[in-house]
Amino acid sequence: MESILGANSDFMATCERAADILGRFDGYFIERLQVDSSYPGGRVDVFLRIGTDRPDVAISLTGIVGIFTENLLEMDASFVEEMTVECIPGAETLWPRGLERLGCRPSGFPDVARLVIAGPMALEVVARTISISVAQVY
Repeated sequence: MESILGANSDFMATCERAADILGRFDGYFIERLQVDSSYPGGRVDVFLRIGTDRPDVAISLTGIVGIFTENLLEMDASFVEEMTVECIPGAETLWPRGLERLGCRPSGFPDVARLVIAGPMALEVVARTISISVAQVY
């Protein structure tokens, strides 16, 4: 099923749900960033935490197209100012503004998700899948 924008409507809905969920966790801290190049296609896991009385959050992205960080040394004080998730349709022939550094975009390239975390340690990940786990607090 295709949407008006050319992206698969299921994937677009996944990105929208991810954006809605992550919008509730501004102010959290990046506890850990894990990059696994041995995973087929690559994997990036971002672990967010704010305290023992609030749920921990794990963001997993696979099929990595690009990962960009700034101020990695700021990891100790890396609070999250804002998180956004955007669906980039495969029908687009060029990367959106800011992603030109990924080079040429081949025709038939799949839809991808773009996660942007703003804060002292900026993080941007472009990937083919995104999933979010929110722990329950008892």
